Amino acid sequence: MKKFIVLLFLGGIIVLFSYLTGYYFGLESRIVGLISNSLHFLSGIYAFFFVVSVFDITKKYHNTITVPLMESLIFICGALALGVIWEWYEFIFIYWDKVFILNKQSTLIYVDTVSDLALDLLGALSASFCYLIRKKWKKQIKSFI
Repeated sequence: MKKFIVLLFLGGIIVLFSYLTGYYFGLESRIVGLISNSLHFLSGIYAFFFVVSVFDITKKYHNTITVPLMESLIFICGALALGVIWEWYEFIFIYWDKVFILNKQSTLIYVDTVSDLALDLLGALSASFCYLIRKKWKKQIKSFI
């Protein structure tokens, strides 16, 4: 439970940093795009471990035993679901007045959404890779001892 609260706090810091950079540099700045891309990659990693944390907390309610690769796939899908929820928030509350006007900016909104989800996926995949390596090392150490 302590890890879950720390992860919630970390997620709040990521969101706050995102808002502050957008406020300070303006939403159309090129540096905001770079920071946004790096934050989406980090949020993919964050979402992966957040789903792992939720899975660990609820483990007492289910007795699910799966191979680590299947767990990793479930956690990646959960991380992408969190990314989709964030993109819906961004789409509705930030771009709601620009969506239904067919111009160049409205097509850029869709490109931004797809690239953000792709970066979330890359972050979740890299976290999955680290998660699987950690599981493999832990298994090898237990078999060695």
